[in-house]
Amino acid sequence: MKWLKLILLIAIALLIISQLNSPVMSHITDKNWLLGYIKQNGVTGDLVILGASIVFLSLSGPKQMIALIFGYLYHIYIGIGLALIACLLAASLNYFSARFLFGGVLFRRFPKRMRKFNSFASRKPFFKILLLRLFPIGNNVVTNVLSGSVRVPVLAFFSASLLGYLPQTIIFALMGAGIHSSSHTMIYLSISFAIASTILTGVIYRDHIKSRVEELNMEEAL
Repeated sequence: MKWLKLILLIAIALLIISQLNSPVMSHITDKNWLLGYIKQNGVTGDLVILGASIVFLSLSGPKQMIALIFGYLYHIYIGIGLALIACLLAASLNYFSARFLFGGVLFRRFPKRMRKFNSFASRKPFFKILLLRLFPIGNNVVTNVLSGSVRVPVLAFFSASLLGYLPQTIIFALMGAGIHSSSHTMIYLSISFAIASTILTGVIYRDHIKSRVEELNMEEAL
């Protein structure tokens, strides 16, 4: 088991190092440079950009930026699909690294915080992870790492993550596709969706979520 952990750690380190040294990583937010890179390298370029995006997201890069870039590069449908794949693979990299490599270290270093998150996520884990994805109350990478450390069920974690990532991925991929095609309609539509999504999530949080979070905090205080 120790050898397996060591091999996994080395593989992850090599992946990150290879991408950090890649010119794609330094241009990951430059849509015009990436478009030229794809034209020059074809499918290989697509795969390299996907790999760089996964590393970028796993190091806490904003998923909205990746969705916008992929919408610009691949247009709306493929852009949404690839952005979701990148987000889920980045989440899996964080989740399984924490679950198999350093979850125990986190429990020893931050026992109170880890117990608190475990108490939070152990009841209705799908709902709790979805809550963290939909509302701006936490960092994605922190959620991934904590979920892996406390062994949130894999199915609940990834299904909730997929559903939670979807709204903003659609909004920003639509915006990116609109920028590429100079479609004011698509850009205005994405802005309208963003406003509607913000209002809707705010209402849901106020009417249904806030009281549950407060109840949880009261239970933990007791």
